[in-house]
Amino acid sequence: MKLQSPVRWTAAATASCLSTLAAAGLSQSAITSPGGFVQAGADPSTSGGSGWPGADLTSWSIGGAGSMLAELAFAGNGTASRSASASGTNISNNSDGLVGMGYAKFNAFNSAPNNSFFPMGIVNGGWKETFMVSNAALTGQNGFMQFTVHVTGSLFATGFAGSTATQITGYKDNSQLMSNSLFSPGNSTLISTDRQYGNWSLSTSGNPNSDSKAVNGTVTFAVPITFGTSFTLGVYGYARGSMRSSSGVGGISTGRASNIIITWGGISNIYFNGSPIGGSTVSSSTGINWGQPIQPPAPCPGDLNGDNQVDDSDFSIFAGAYNILDCADPSMPAGCPADLNGDGFVDDADFVLFVAAYNDLLCP
Repeated sequence: MKLQSPVRWTAAATASCLSTLAAAGLSQSAITSPGGFVQAGADPSTSGGSGWPGADLTSWSIGGAGSMLAELAFAGNGTASRSASASGTNISNNSDGLVGMGYAKFNAFNSAPNNSFFPMGIVNGGWKETFMVSNAALTGQNGFMQFTVHVTGSLFATGFAGSTATQITGYKDNSQLMSNSLFSPGNSTLISTDRQYGNWSLSTSGNPNSDSKAVNGTVTFAVPITFGTSFTLGVYGYARGSMRSSSGVGGISTGRASNIIITWGGISNIYFNGSPIGGSTVSSSTGINWGQPIQPPAPCPGDLNGDNQVDDSDFSIFAGAYNILDCADPSMPAGCPADLNGDGFVDDADFVLFVAAYNDLLCP
């Protein structure tokens, strides 16, 4: 995307380190800038409610009895990945996610009888950066910094009550960005008119029934700024597989959000008095060039969550996918990242390749 107003970049490097929390509590307001977090949750029974991306998953009843919640925060220009799975009577759900500065990769799945009480697999997280927009002629004046975020992936649901969705939103100084004239939700589905967000969702009604949706959208955000004053900007997303209802209707329903990739698209413009302007300097605290799009690193063989190493997190994903006999079947929980030889199956041949790659702690 061509910049209509030139932006120069300066940055101060920030050290990167990983930090873990033993109990639930991560959210966009709980982490420091620069940095980020990921939460992977799975639960055979929840309240059925959902909040905005960046909130703690325990507010959605993820973390109760019978559930699993795995979370990790990072500081600076680091990464974090986590996966979770849970089960009940005829219920199976799982999720996994990788988050770095400027990108996130999510998968979430749920399969359950229609009379289950809102089981869910969900993954949630994002990143936060500190910015300052400077313009010698406008110090102390108010304006906007406009930027884009891209979302791609696929949604699939089956049965009477299958439901799945992915969503993104932004926060300035821990407060959610409210709608303004420079914001555009792109091709996403509106669920509110007062906030800046992107939402893609899918649900079924009928038995048997199935439906799918390709996600490929760009959301244009606009954060209010004061020239010469620093602020934090956070971008967060989630992906979930769940159910739209709990009823006495017989049968099984599923929901899956697969290969959801959220990427920073770059700064579009700096605005003052409703018009784009030049001559501004945007500084950040990490050394990342936020004027350009950011893509997640390409995984190496066996690195199923894309965190640039092959370890127990990847083994959990591989084990969940093992014995998938038809990778073209979209109802399969984790898709086929574990189909390492590309033959359409996840079997012993893939296991041999995974074992060879296991404990590669620094992919090339």
